[in-house]
Amino acid sequence: MNRLSIVLFIIVLMMVAIVWGISRGFGQVQNNLSTEGKWTGAWTASMQAPHDDGISQKGLENETIRMIIQPHLDGGKIRLRLSNRFSTEPLKIDRVRIAESENGDQIRKESDQAVTFGGKKEAEIPPREKKVSDPISFKVNSDKPLAVSLYVRGASGPADWHPHAMQTNYIVKGNETASTGLPVHTKKEESWFWLEAVDVKADKSVKGATVVLGSSIANGNHSTPDTNRRWPDYLAKRMKASNHPISVLNAGISANQLIESTPDKGEGTSERIERDVFDQTGIKSVILHQGLNDIRHHPEYSAGDIIDKMKAIIEKTHARGLKIYGGTLTPYKGSGMFTPEGEKTRQEVNDWIRKSGEFDGVIDFDKAVRDPKNTERYLPEYDAGDHLHPNDAGYEKMADAVDLSMFK
Repeated sequence: MNRLSIVLFIIVLMMVAIVWGISRGFGQVQNNLSTEGKWTGAWTASMQAPHDDGISQKGLENETIRMIIQPHLDGGKIRLRLSNRFSTEPLKIDRVRIAESENGDQIRKESDQAVTFGGKKEAEIPPREKKVSDPISFKVNSDKPLAVSLYVRGASGPADWHPHAMQTNYIVKGNETASTGLPVHTKKEESWFWLEAVDVKADKSVKGATVVLGSSIANGNHSTPDTNRRWPDYLAKRMKASNHPISVLNAGISANQLIESTPDKGEGTSERIERDVFDQTGIKSVILHQGLNDIRHHPEYSAGDIIDKMKAIIEKTHARGLKIYGGTLTPYKGSGMFTPEGEKTRQEVNDWIRKSGEFDGVIDFDKAVRDPKNTERYLPEYDAGDHLHPNDAGYEKMADAVDLSMFK
């Protein structure tokens, strides 16, 4: 073989190697594309305007808040959404990090990562706006809680927040976002600040998310704190265990009402549905469980008033191409503000939810937790003690009442 033949032979071998490498890499890319799905919401908390006093009015200054959240969907990438929607002033958050949560304020150091916004370490959010982070590679396991740490150097001013989170979060002086554990002088706070949503890039088998639109019962009031025993949490576990790849997003606000908006109870359902429901990522359906607070606080409202508002929400939801399921209103006899007239209204509303056919499906929460011998009351084993909210067993029973076949 002469020199020219040898050179040509080597060139051919190199070309074969290059083509093989490219085709192998292309195959790997194709494989990744075939398994990676769309962005889908894995967690949410409905933000509220700050109260007139207290920590939400004061905000943070040279402080870190570490917030513990429980995602409801697995994924290989993650992004965060921060809210400054209720403020008239710009907000600067100087550092954001995410990690797997361990015990209390502890994080698993190996999982800790910085979160950026347009390539920057700080997030600057104009008034009345939101900000979505850059996507980062981060393995999200819906069986493991996450810790999101935010550091605010300057005075934040009044803050968007979600009070009554049923979850202990932690506030400490200085930038401790990367600390594995927080100092002993850390303050505890049962609220989430600014963090309104977490999305994950899920597997292609995931069929999207359903949003629970409700009040304190959706929010999990009177469930055991720090244990994620709200009924939407139980529903998310049922979805995963039964191979229903659907995320459950909890848009409950304590004391929230279907019709009225109040500073301390959040905007009424009709006003907040665009932001708290339709603005979520990858949603396919809504579960509406609202109206009991309207009956309790407004005896002047008739069943027709509540039903008309539900019809308007159904129409809005269907206009978005989404399904909506109606949850019957749970018992409340023995609680404050119970009246026979209010009970009559509750029964009329429940009768309409069950029989009207307006919803795409019905979840009979009332039947699931009521005492069959005294249907105006909770069955004692499901009563939190205030005769208005379920206990942990009651919340699990509510989740068990959901027919998962509706979500196929």
